[in-house]
Amino acid sequence: MIKKPLPKLIALLQNSSTNSTRKNQTSTKESKKTFAVIGIVAAIVCVLTVISVGVTYATALKDQSRLENDNIPITISGINGEVKLDYHTDSHEISGELSGVSTLAQVTIGNAIGSLIDHHNNTAKFKHRFENIPEGKRDIVVSVVDGSRHTDKTITFKRQTKAEYDKQKLEEALKKAEESTKKAEAEPTDEHIEGAKLDIKNLPDDKRTPFSERIAKLEKAKQEEKERAEKAKKDAEEQKSRAEQAAAAAAAAKKTRQQQIQQQRQRQAAVAPAATPAQNQAAGVFFRNCKEAHAAGYSNMSRGTPGYREELDRDHDGIACER
Repeated sequence: MIKKPLPKLIALLQNSSTNSTRKNQTSTKESKKTFAVIGIVAAIVCVLTVISVGVTYATALKDQSRLENDNIPITISGINGEVKLDYHTDSHEISGELSGVSTLAQVTIGNAIGSLIDHHNNTAKFKHRFENIPEGKRDIVVSVVDGSRHTDKTITFKRQTKAEYDKQKLEEALKKAEESTKKAEAEPTDEHIEGAKLDIKNLPDDKRTPFSERIAKLEKAKQEEKERAEKAKKDAEEQKSRAEQAAAAAAAAKKTRQQQIQQQRQRQAAVAPAATPAQNQAAGVFFRNCKEAHAAGYSNMSRGTPGYREELDRDHDGIACER
């Protein structure tokens, strides 16, 4: 009972193995076919590429020959013959344009091989960046070769040296100090003087002395002017005070004299009887009003003196026709 199924199982396994082998053989054949197709396509692409490159190169050679036969010159434009750089700049990019060149042209910039771009109608462009440019003067040659034709252009780099930079900064500082010092001398305000001092402070020690002396002289003159102004102000105040005191003393003295005269007149008026009209007429002195008295040369007539009348003494202080 147990042995009967074994032959069937073995047969089933054998059939399964046979089918798998057949499938693998079929898959391998299909893969080989696929790889074969890919190889053929790649070969065709390579052939077409080679043909295209060959055609392009042939076209370029033909164009190059035409330019040579027609004696078309190669020109370099768009770049300056001299490039000036300050001390703190050690890199620079140049760019230019070429004309009269084929696509086979080559450009060399200094020791570097440049690349041409934007080829169109026998023109092209190039650019190159220089790094670590040394101080001082340096010539760089831009060389273009196109078959048997070639042309060169020299670019001179002038990078400022440390000594030149220091000299430039010193000249700028001296110029600034001179300008601010002159400004302070023309208008010696505190603001201008302090500004000049700051500019002088930025100079080296051996360059400060002439400017410092000028500022010191300016400050001394300003101080003297200030002292003179203060003294003049003080003198004016003292003179004004003395004048006010003198005026007050004169006014007080005048008032005292007036009071004394008034008192004296009052005493005289009290002891001296007023002259009667008859006495005035007898003395030949009689005035109807002060206008007549003044016209006759009489004024300030005290009570009891010729010409005095009560009618002429308006304030009844014993004095008639006062002036």
